[in-house]
This record gives sequence, structure tokens and C-alpha cells, in this order.
Amino acid sequence: MYYELFAIARITDPLNHAKEAKKIASTVGKLILNNRGLVRSITSLGARPLPKIISKDQERHFQGYQFLMGFDCSVNVQEQLLRTLKKDPRILRSGILKHDLTQNLDPGTSIEQAVKAAKQRA
Repeated sequence: MYYELFAIARITDPLNHAKEAKKIASTVGKLILNNRGLVRSITSLGARPLPKIISKDQERHFQGYQFLMGFDCSVNVQEQLLRTLKKDPRILRSGILKHDLTQNLDPGTSIEQAVKAAKQRA
């Protein structure tokens, strides 16, 4: 099953924004690969201000590093991955979106889908 992970990582070092996100993406990728999964893509959305202040582990965050990861794995691995991310103090928010592959074999990321839809409407 094809899933897309959206995560917001905290920024601990203002000079090196991607430091935490790289470690998290590496950890998540290894978890997927060790459980016979496949990582299709990793897209960095960069450091951005958050729409509202997020509190986690008695800290308040006003900016975060956002990234997308497309992967294939079983349902059990996906659930384990989500549980792991919810407990991880480096992750401010995370969510997993399931894509239906019956209509399109390569759906791309959510951003790519939005761009294609906008081009078709124009």
C-alpha cells in the first residue's frame, strides 16, 4: 500500500534548520526498509513559520522544518511508524495519508498532484 508521511520537525539549531529532519527521515527510512518496505520519495518543504504556536513536551514552537516522504509498506508497519512518530520529541506534528493506486500507478506527492490539477483546470 502506498502512503505519504507529512511531518513537522522541531528546529533546535537556527543556523542548521535541516539537522533534526535529516535524522528523523533517516530513522523513518530505516524502519520502513527493515520491515520490507520501499521508500519512493523524500521531499523537503523547508523551514517555515507555523500557523499557530505548537506546544510539545513543555516547549513552545513557532517554526518547524516540514517534509514529505512517500513509501510502500504493510499496514502494521505504517501503524508502528505513526506510533513511533507520535512519541518522538523531535516531531511536532505528523500524519500519514493513504493513496489509492487503482486509478494511477504513480500518484506522486500531494504537491505534485495539486500542481497537475491546477494545470488541468487552466
